[in-house]
Amino acid sequence: MQQLLYFLILTSSLLQSQVIKDSVLGNPKYVKEYVVFLNDSGPFTFMKGDNEYGHATIMRPDNLRKRMSGSWFESDFCRYINNETYYDKNHKITKETWYYKSGEIVDDYTYTYDGLGRLINERSNNKYSTTNKKYIYIGSSKKLKFTEYRSKWENEPEKTYFNNREYNAPFIVTKFDTLSKTDSVFAVTDFVWKKVGENSFQEGSDSIFRKKLCQVNFYDDEFQVKESKFFDYKIDYYNKKLFQSGYTKYERDSLGRIKKEIQIQDDKYHYFVPEKNGKYREEIKDGGYASTSATVYEYYDDGNLKTRIHFYQGNISNRIQFVYKNDRIEKLFYLDTWGKDKNDLKPTEIIFKYKFDKQNNWTEIIKNIDGKDLYKWVREIKYYE
Repeated sequence: MQQLLYFLILTSSLLQSQVIKDSVLGNPKYVKEYVVFLNDSGPFTFMKGDNEYGHATIMRPDNLRKRMSGSWFESDFCRYINNETYYDKNHKITKETWYYKSGEIVDDYTYTYDGLGRLINERSNNKYSTTNKKYIYIGSSKKLKFTEYRSKWENEPEKTYFNNREYNAPFIVTKFDTLSKTDSVFAVTDFVWKKVGENSFQEGSDSIFRKKLCQVNFYDDEFQVKESKFFDYKIDYYNKKLFQSGYTKYERDSLGRIKKEIQIQDDKYHYFVPEKNGKYREEIKDGGYASTSATVYEYYDDGNLKTRIHFYQGNISNRIQFVYKNDRIEKLFYLDTWGKDKNDLKPTEIIFKYKFDKQNNWTEIIKNIDGKDLYKWVREIKYYE
């Protein structure tokens, strides 16, 4: 939830313009995409023994696509991707199959939609298991109400789970104070920790829903968020305290875009105990690790992001400069200081070489790093007539 709120704040500032990355324009019917490793290059891996998709990867299509796009357009390395995807005439995915480099299937998915375009069934299977998710809505609403989940692993009997999604995802209540220009964000939830042993606890739910403070935003005179504090109600096993999990400050330019965000952590642990009058009493404990990280953004005159620089403890950890052409990323200057001598830092120059089809979709991108072609991302696209 904290990540969602933070994402909404950041997205409103950064998505001023539309930079075309890996979207498919027009009316596609079928897309096959895969990456080819050139000149003895290979996929990014963290540990020896990792497969081509990387270490401890969440093997869901949305996550795999996000990881591939992020590494391709914002780094000097490349992850792995290999799938076939089918679309209906409304641009909705009806079937997709993901493969390992060997050709073995990772997972095969099929999706079904109703007349309102709502996803009502998702089925996935591989050589080990089969899962089927049924999505249930109330009336014509697009808000998901229930999920029926059926799962079967090899020779084990099928298991069925039925969830009320409104209970699983707490709804949000906000309270704005005009005098102090602060906005308090609460999650209404039945989440509790249940004691199951002398020093053991497990997540559970209660019969009572309670408001739990999860974020406070502080606004400037232009009603732009200048500071945010984040709170986690799942840290305390005794269900009595909130833990301050983050503190971020924002600086903006004359157009209201974030030009700098600073994450601050002092050397204390901050706990907040709700009182009967609705206010919170702060408890402070020693033992924290003080740290400061920051991200600085620069923009071109057309609104596109020019540079993004990450700092940790006052030192640059990485820096990316974007160069665009025809609303596409044409070049990157990428600097990562991890494990490098400060006297031997030099940005990597990354050039993207595109090929396009008649629908103006790219069908091939070669990623050239410091003058050497290392990776090729290929898309074979068929369209509805």
